[in-house]
Amino acid sequence: MTATDTASGSTAQPQSDETQPQRKEWMRLPRTELGKYISRRASALQQSYLNDSSVARANLAELRRSVGRSAGADPVTWGIVFDGFPRRLMGVDDAPSPSEVAAYAALGLLAIHLQSATRPVHLPGVGLGAAVRLLASPSDGADREKAVMRRFQSLGTADVLEEVLHHARGLVQQFRHPPGGAAPIGLDYGLLAEDLVDLQDPAHRDAVRLRWARDLYRSRPASDTTENNSEE
Repeated sequence: MTATDTASGSTAQPQSDETQPQRKEWMRLPRTELGKYISRRASALQQSYLNDSSVARANLAELRRSVGRSAGADPVTWGIVFDGFPRRLMGVDDAPSPSEVAAYAALGLLAIHLQSATRPVHLPGVGLGAAVRLLASPSDGADREKAVMRRFQSLGTADVLEEVLHHARGLVQQFRHPPGGAAPIGLDYGLLAEDLVDLQDPAHRDAVRLRWARDLYRSRPASDTTENNSEE
């Protein structure tokens, strides 16, 4: 795939440095072929949408409607997801491959996150745990932190992908509208796609949960840790 967003019919321009988070030691970056593909695809869709492309708006609306449906069930979304998709990650029989399932889910969640957005929400290096930490900041009140963490923990203990996506969708909707009128919270959708692939394999689910835990606590503000230690 090139910088040209073939699904939207427009050329995606590189995001400016101002829209990129500063690199921090707790940030992860996609490492797999799928993660890198979804990162490129998400960036292209996002840039076209923020450039007010009517085609991009229509594509994202179709992706939102596809959330929760079987991968490939909606022909309108085929080109949005599969144009440039790595061949070796495609399924070989009637069932979608784990990578196809993850790609559809990740781009569908991105479409929800981008709805009515005026700034980038696909942010490289921001894992799910790190985004949840920003949403569940104790400065917003203990009750809110507990509510966000309950949803995150429910997502983490879910063994069925449909349940995972249900809780992920709820978190993404909260990322769009943080409390107090704060700016939307970003997420790396390439990383999310990698996590969704691994969650489909029981042998790798705990590794995903460990990544989320590390994201959550590595990104925790130092003031939170100091405050908690002072209470002990």
